[in-house]
Amino acid sequence: MKRSIAAICVCFAVLVSGPACAGSPLAQLTPIAGAPVFFDAKRITAVVALPTNEFTVSAEAIRLSPQIFFPLPAEVASNGPKKPVTQVLGIFANLMPVTESVDDVLQLAGRDQFAQFTLMSGETVWMRASAVGWVSHEFPAAGIPNAGSFVGLGLAPGRPTALKEDVDQVRKAIDQIAP
Repeated sequence: MKRSIAAICVCFAVLVSGPACAGSPLAQLTPIAGAPVFFDAKRITAVVALPTNEFTVSAEAIRLSPQIFFPLPAEVASNGPKKPVTQVLGIFANLMPVTESVDDVLQLAGRDQFAQFTLMSGETVWMRASAVGWVSHEFPAAGIPNAGSFVGLGLAPGRPTALKEDVDQVRKAIDQIAP
């Protein structure tokens, strides 16, 4: 119910702001809730397919989690096995589950602007190279062992996301993306 109301509010906001967006084509995605969302495709910062679109994580875990956007391996395992759902980051503050495939979203957002990485849970994530604010070998506050690197991404670059790739691999992948 809350998602439906939120989707209606977003659609209304898009309609009201329509004249301000005149002249710039807006992309469209369909959230799992069903109401289409129109937005600037350049705002997409990451795309991932996760085995579920609902993660039951306590507020304390979110406050302490370095992966506010992407769930930790234990969170994915506790919710699976389920069919992967495409999740988009950058349109709203959190992941938005959509009906479109990862390939469709990447095509819409400009596939050549995204680098492919691996989350600690094993899922492949595509990150817009220009949205990566920083990369580091370690982030002690995260408490995530065996992470190859930590990346600050998108709306909250101060919150790191742990990746399996090391810093050199991340830097090389980002450097290969043309600005």
